Amino acid sequence: MDTRALLRLGAAAGLICGCAIALAGGTELALGHKIALTQLLNGGAVPFGIGLLVAVYALLHRELGRFGATAFAIQFLGFGYFAGVAYTKNFVLVFLERPVVDDLLMGPARFAFLATAIIALTGTVAFGTALLRTDTVPRIASVLYTVGLSALCLTFLLPAPVVRTGHIVAGVGMIWLASIVWSNAGRTESVAHPTQLSYSPHRVDG
Repeated sequence: MDTRALLRLGAAAGLICGCAIALAGGTELALGHKIALTQLLNGGAVPFGIGLLVAVYALLHRELGRFGATAFAIQFLGFGYFAGVAYTKNFVLVFLERPVVDDLLMGPARFAFLATAIIALTGTVAFGTALLRTDTVPRIASVLYTVGLSALCLTFLLPAPVVRTGHIVAGVGMIWLASIVWSNAGRTESVAHPTQLSYSPHRVDG
């Protein structure tokens, strides 16, 4: 698979994840509770976000530097663990009685979920910071991505309305970043020189 194909695949994955979690968050905010559709979207969409992360790093790795490489590695790991938590929460925990869930969270699962939250949050903030240090993508997109995903990393600690809003914010940020990756996937020169993306601090194509 060449770089352009990888970027397009990652961008498509980011669009899927962003649209899915934004739709799920907006629906749950409007209804005030989960439904089967939002559980399916939230539980099944998160792994696609990993594809976007890989594509963004593949496009910008030179500009992101060593700090960005470290941040990418941490968020990649955290994203993987968080995908498992999201799957478990939406396809398993929601079908258990509250006392059973409480008992479960008093055991080793509590520490596993806590460790996942710490790794995922650390990676998200670090990678978001790395993006903000460059002028290769819109700062607002980086902020939306970072703030939204940070709220999701703390899903077990924050009130439901905050987490649902985080889904929308993260979704918008991911869609924005995915569109930038897609628009630059066919630009061989841009892939070789990330500073020449179709975005500039003063202009965003499309």
